[in-house]
Amino acid sequence: MGVDPPPPEAYGRVTAPERYGVVVERAARLLERLERDYRVREGPVGPGDLGPGVGASALWVTRLVPDDPAAAPLTLAATPFPGVSALFGRTCLVSYPSCGCDACDEDPARLGDELESDVTTLVEGGFSEAVTARVTRYAFVGPHGSRRGSRTRHRGDGLVECEFDYGPWPRRAPE
Repeated sequence: MGVDPPPPEAYGRVTAPERYGVVVERAARLLERLERDYRVREGPVGPGDLGPGVGASALWVTRLVPDDPAAAPLTLAATPFPGVSALFGRTCLVSYPSCGCDACDEDPARLGDELESDVTTLVEGGFSEAVTARVTRYAFVGPHGSRRGSRTRHRGDGLVECEFDYGPWPRRAPE
């Protein structure tokens, strides 16, 4: 038996966006933990790093750059929707939620788990990305599974063809 599709009016309608506030709270706690446990510094965030308009409208934006240049940077931003935009490495932009409409009905608890899993995979060195002439590709490969994706490049995006297989973030020495 199949599941009935949502009614057409559910697409584009958002009746309770505040339910995603827990994802923003979880992202803030995650950043605190990362800064406490890893050797990182806050880095600069460019106006286009998180996609068109996200940086300017964000409630807060934090970019963590590991002390080891072989490890991937991470940028998290709280959006007014509410939600979280995350830039993994240099090109992999993920939104939690990806939509938020009533038809998609993304579960906030699951989104928080996905954010934590993606960040953990990056921190443990299981994230890679590549820029080719036509696409950007990314991969999260960790103990909880793997996920890969790609996006078509836009003309004049300023990216140079390259590949990054990132290493783990360096841990802080216990106090």
